[in-house]
Amino acid sequence: MFWMTIGLAITSTLFVMVIPLVTRYVINEVLPEKEMGNLWLAICAIAGCFFMRELFNSFRIRLNNTLEQKVLIDIRKDLHDKLMELPIGYFDSRKSGDIASRVIEDVESVERVILDGTEQGSTAILTVLGVASIMFYFEPTLATLMILPIPVMLVMQRFHFRAQGKNWRNVRAAAGELNSLLIEDIQGNHLINSFALKNQEKKRFQERLLELKKRTLISMYRWSIHGPITNFVVSLGTVAVVGYGGYLFATEPERFGTGDLLMFFQLGGMLYLPLSQLNGLNNLLATGKASSERVFEMLDYPVEITNPDTPEPFPDGLLEVAFSSVNFAYNGREDLLTDFSLNLEKGKVTALVGHTGAGKSTVANLMQRYYDVTTGTVTINGIDVREIDLVDLRVHIGVVAQDPFLFDGTVRDNLLLANQGATEADLIESLKGSSAWEFVSNLPDKMDTRIGERGIRLSMGEKQRLTIARVILRNPPLVILDEATSSVDTITEAKIQHAVSNLVKERTTLVIAHRLSTVRQADQIVVLEKGRIIEKGSHDQLIGGGGHYARLWQTQTDLIAEDAL
Repeated sequence: MFWMTIGLAITSTLFVMVIPLVTRYVINEVLPEKEMGNLWLAICAIAGCFFMRELFNSFRIRLNNTLEQKVLIDIRKDLHDKLMELPIGYFDSRKSGDIASRVIEDVESVERVILDGTEQGSTAILTVLGVASIMFYFEPTLATLMILPIPVMLVMQRFHFRAQGKNWRNVRAAAGELNSLLIEDIQGNHLINSFALKNQEKKRFQERLLELKKRTLISMYRWSIHGPITNFVVSLGTVAVVGYGGYLFATEPERFGTGDLLMFFQLGGMLYLPLSQLNGLNNLLATGKASSERVFEMLDYPVEITNPDTPEPFPDGLLEVAFSSVNFAYNGREDLLTDFSLNLEKGKVTALVGHTGAGKSTVANLMQRYYDVTTGTVTINGIDVREIDLVDLRVHIGVVAQDPFLFDGTVRDNLLLANQGATEADLIESLKGSSAWEFVSNLPDKMDTRIGERGIRLSMGEKQRLTIARVILRNPPLVILDEATSSVDTITEAKIQHAVSNLVKERTTLVIAHRLSTVRQADQIVVLEKGRIIEKGSHDQLIGGGGHYARLWQTQTDLIAEDAL
């Protein structure tokens, strides 16, 4: 399809290149002899050339538009597929708006270079070669004078391209920053209003706009100098036509007549138009290069967490998870887990407690294989998680996160993500099991009620109970509860705890919590500090031991008592 587009563009150009030859014939041969029949034939030939040019252009435009959309879709699909494969560490270190800017705006710049740049560039080069060949055939000396500016233009373009590369990279980076702030302001709208931050955010947005404007103007300023200068250099060829062409017409009219002079004027226009297009493409290429670097930085980003060549099947029955002498650090930093060994017993609830940064969430991430251990192993019923297919591993783990995520859609849509084949009875049963049916049944359209982006029309407790219902519907053998009640009130916490009790029955469960009241009934409580296990046992055992857990319990109990007063 691409080469067909190029072929159509070249064909339409060839029809136009015939017109100066017909014009020369008419002026030099037809008009002096007053051959009116041939004049009408020449007129029809010129009109036919213009018609055929536009006909082929019409086909080219339609084909080019189809190809353009295909390229855009293919690149964006490849980027989205890569986003789905990237490790969570990639998103932790980048802004959402910048990533979105690459997928939307930068891809468009790359597409323009791939299609428009290649098509226009190829057509322009072939046009220059074709026109130059005709000129050299009729008058080599004049042709040489007319193409002398071209090497000068090419040298200037090379220097301009090098300088503009850095400028356009800065422009694309500024656009990414602007998009990031825009997404923050949309997602943080409630916070902005509650803290009366509208004027501050308007100021921040204005600053980002001005920064983008500044960087864009720097790039365009260079172009405002380069573009006119190169056009001026190229236009000197027209001076050659007037000067040397006029001289030939005056001194050798029998060899270089009126028709020849007019033909060279027409050929000059056909020569310098594609040169001006090539000059403009230089700026397009500089923009596209900056965007392509951002696009391919994502596409080429290494994915370290990969599927094994011959994966082991996920084990059946009740599951035991074992961490054996695990050490782990993010990107060469200080170890977050050091010589960490722990067994999550079959069908039991194991709770991790400790201060922020102790390594609790890291344990859950390693269990889901969002990261691989530095040393040691994580096994499920004796099978290393690195030997299990990633999809097979994660589909058997249900996660209730601290910050529940719901998609823009209905309650039903969000539940069916866990099990596309679930019946109406299955959905209601999962909602009842998560203590969510009491509020879902009172929604205007019940399960078909739209809940907004990230479930914004629901309270935090309602969103949390829906995520629990989603896990119940999936019915995984392993469950991770990551600070599931940290952002709700005491009454809602009680409802969620009731839902959690239904969820963890006959499942191996890992609970991460700051509120010790939520883990009191756990079969095993593990206290972490700086990536090491410092205490382990049941609630009563740890309280009786009078250690770190007992002090945490006493502190939280005192705070609850003070709040009650």
